[in-house]
Amino acid sequence: SMAAESSGSHAPPAPLLGGQRWRSKGHAWVESRHKVRRFFETTPGGVDGLVAQYLPPGKDEDEDPEMWRVVHDGDGDEEDLDFDDVVDALIAKDLNHKSADEMEGVRHEEERQERLSRAQRLETRSHHCSENHTPRMVADLYRVSLPLLLRLNLKSDRGSMTDHLLLKAGTRASKRGFVLLLPAFRIDGARTEAEPQQAAARGRRGAKGRPAQPHPQAAA
Repeated sequence: SMAAESSGSHAPPAPLLGGQRWRSKGHAWVESRHKVRRFFETTPGGVDGLVAQYLPPGKDEDEDPEMWRVVHDGDGDEEDLDFDDVVDALIAKDLNHKSADEMEGVRHEEERQERLSRAQRLETRSHHCSENHTPRMVADLYRVSLPLLLRLNLKSDRGSMTDHLLLKAGTRASKRGFVLLLPAFRIDGARTEAEPQQAAARGRRGAKGRPAQPHPQAAA
């Protein structure tokens, strides 16, 4: 599913059919025309594109998982990606990554933190936002990795039309109390604190979010 296949034309994404089950609506990434960035050996600096279509999962999600069709800018090439690959591509575009190594490092860190969290039986912490909080502000507040925070929250809800799916680094919380999950450990390796020592991140109106609350971690 990782390989790009050439469409051989420069037709706009909308007319693409790609089989009877492919849909051009019904998922937040498709309806918002979310932009992505992908990396290949022939294009190490990345290729931008957009999420054009959605394929819902079959009866057996392991055998027939949900997929997303991405159309590359310029040449119109297409590729079909799984959930994790789309999440990486969304973050790479949002944070203007220049190589695949950046998101590969984030994945490794996520796996490392998950192992440590399970071994130490740590609870997942979360932050309740004020209306003007953004993921970038929250990452600075807790001194955690921004791409890892984005990845955790983009993956937190597999529903097709949820606010978390549209999250970007500069997205302002749509409502007070919007919850962002936090990485278990900070950039310096210390455990993420329930209530950070530094002053709360502030927006234009200077509103503070509530302290992070423990969130029961799902069983492995």
